[in-house]
Amino acid sequence: MNNEKPKLDKTLSNLINFSSVILFFSIAILIYWYFFSGKKITQFECFDNPSITISSSITRTLNNEAKQLGNKSIYERSLSNVFRNFPRLICNLTPTPDSNLCDIDGEKYIKYNLPIHMLKLPDSTILAVFNDGRLYKKDTIQNTMWEGPLPNSLPNDTIPLRMITLTPNLKTLLGIGYDNILYMKTNTNETTNLFTNITSPWKRVSENTNIIYCLFDRETARMITITTTGQLQIKSSSDLNSNNIELVIPKLDRRLLRLYYDNNGYMLALDTNFDLYQFTELNWKNSGLNLSRGANSSKLHDILYDNDGKMYGLVFNTSANILQIMKQDTSYYLGNFLPLDIGFNSLETSNTNNGSFVLSDKDIINAKVGNIEEFTNQEMLNDIGDDDPNVAYQKMILETRADLKKFCSTRSNSSSNSNIDNYDLLSKVESNEDQIVSLKNIIENLILYEPDKARLIEKYPVINNITPSSR
Repeated sequence: MNNEKPKLDKTLSNLINFSSVILFFSIAILIYWYFFSGKKITQFECFDNPSITISSSITRTLNNEAKQLGNKSIYERSLSNVFRNFPRLICNLTPTPDSNLCDIDGEKYIKYNLPIHMLKLPDSTILAVFNDGRLYKKDTIQNTMWEGPLPNSLPNDTIPLRMITLTPNLKTLLGIGYDNILYMKTNTNETTNLFTNITSPWKRVSENTNIIYCLFDRETARMITITTTGQLQIKSSSDLNSNNIELVIPKLDRRLLRLYYDNNGYMLALDTNFDLYQFTELNWKNSGLNLSRGANSSKLHDILYDNDGKMYGLVFNTSANILQIMKQDTSYYLGNFLPLDIGFNSLETSNTNNGSFVLSDKDIINAKVGNIEEFTNQEMLNDIGDDDPNVAYQKMILETRADLKKFCSTRSNSSSNSNIDNYDLLSKVESNEDQIVSLKNIIENLILYEPDKARLIEKYPVINNITPSSR
């Protein structure tokens, strides 16, 4: 009996020791998994593999791209690819509604409050989405003070916004959240024809998921969207709840982040390098980007036209880790963007059009929204200005030739300046040609069933001679 008791105590002691070792290692594994494998700072996971890019040959399938993206869209991946060496800039553009701090390598920085997407409303108010995902506004873009955040800025009070736009009837505000879903604000007051109820709650729009951007087609008024993988889609009808159809542009060689119409009706695009290009043709769906003319020299996040025909741009300022509002020195998409603090007088005096080129607020809204229905058509008719097509045609030709002569006489003969483009002249030429095409289409429709069609053509031979030059 005395020999069995020490043996039992020894066995029990070994069992307790063995159990303690197992418990120790189990706790250690749990601690390691929780603190080191969980990646608590999820908003900076993109720095772990900044080299992921979209192959130029598009050889990977959409499923592989979606798997590599995880919960991040092509916008977040583009941001981390292009600005991988500027983590504070990426943090400033990452919406964190419940925090105003960036944690970079253990150091905390206060996030700057800045706009990431701007829209002009029918009452001339500037409405913007800020980097906290909320809405802010101000009376004019020149005003330095923003009002906000506005009540009911966030869908469901929790979802930051990516961008905003209006419907073609200008009665409804649309917004896309960081959940990649489309939302809308509508007027509660039916007596007004234009959107005014900025602080109304957001409502979800069905059949609109996995998107990061939208605008409306100039030809059909159907909504065009950019998906989380950078693909283009178009609605099957003007109904926002209708099905999405893939919009295939054979000559387009890259994915896109943004689309805008310029002041002459050409489509502009921001690619995944945040470079601004113009499509080569007015019928942009059958053309590619104008790579020969190139992209704007600035890296851009968003653009908005001013009444003088020049763009404001939210320009990446990597030295300050912000988006800076700048304005062009020329009314052309390739014009340089200059800081506003150089003074508006300098910007105005640099305009060789001497204020003759002016956009209305509806023109500005139309460029950003894409299509504002009857407003666009009415303004197109009002802009023609000449009853006699011969007079209108000859007037445009003479004005363009006069500008060309003036440009040639002032252009330097040195080889160093041989490749300089006069952006004002290019813009004027495009505008004249577009008006000529529109004029011809109107005339052809008017005389289609005219009994004296042959006599009219004989009297006005320009009807058959007006043709757009290829660009």
